[in-house]
Amino acid sequence: MPPEIIELKATKKNGKKAPILFIHGSFCAAPIWRHRFMPFFADHGHDCYAVNLSGHGPQNDWTLHLCGLSDFVQDVIDAVDHIGEPPVLVGHSLGGMVVQKYIEDHDCAGAILLNSLPPSGALSSIMHIMSGSLDLYWSLNQVMMFGPDAMSFEMLKRLLVSDDTHPASLAEAHGLFQPESLRAINEVAYLDVPRRRAKEGTAIAVIGGDADVMIPVSALKETAEFHEADLEIIPGAPHAVMLDKRWKMVAERIRSWMLRST
Repeated sequence: MPPEIIELKATKKNGKKAPILFIHGSFCAAPIWRHRFMPFFADHGHDCYAVNLSGHGPQNDWTLHLCGLSDFVQDVIDAVDHIGEPPVLVGHSLGGMVVQKYIEDHDCAGAILLNSLPPSGALSSIMHIMSGSLDLYWSLNQVMMFGPDAMSFEMLKRLLVSDDTHPASLAEAHGLFQPESLRAINEVAYLDVPRRRAKEGTAIAVIGGDADVMIPVSALKETAEFHEADLEIIPGAPHAVMLDKRWKMVAERIRSWMLRST
């Protein structure tokens, strides 16, 4: 079954610009990109697409736990086939790991790893959240067992955005919140991590914040070193930068890098 793809065509056509494919992270779905990042980049001339990874989205059920990284990579392959040309890939969190697996064997117009899991897998992320926000770690485990209502709105805000971001910014994300695949979590923790860099000449940027409760700065540095990628650490930026008060600053940094590098 082909993946669900959200599309927003460029609103301005100032020469040919690469399409962008957004890949969401864990515990959510494609519409997390819909309200800010997709309109921003469409206004700057890019056709924008966001893919729901297998088992994610409004129809998610227990079969989600049968889906692994290979299924998610296949979703990206199918989405690129739908687009019809190599896009710039923007992968957030777990989606950044999916992008790293995809570019081992496939071409793209560029890759942005946004607050991404590092090549070594999820262990550094697990240790980071356990050492700094143990209650959030246990709450995420409750979500895995009992569903999204196990995490309060206030804890979700702490997990995803900065204190000075208005709670209304989470309104669209709250309805997207869902458990994550147990298979995928085990794979990124122990098994199916990237083994090699992208093909030579692939432009890659690692961008993330130093206020991320899920991904430590050390993981961003590891990812950039592994891929020999450009690295930008944004002061005060949290995990879900596409929802945060600082979203436009982050989008501008991504656009500036794309203008220089792709």
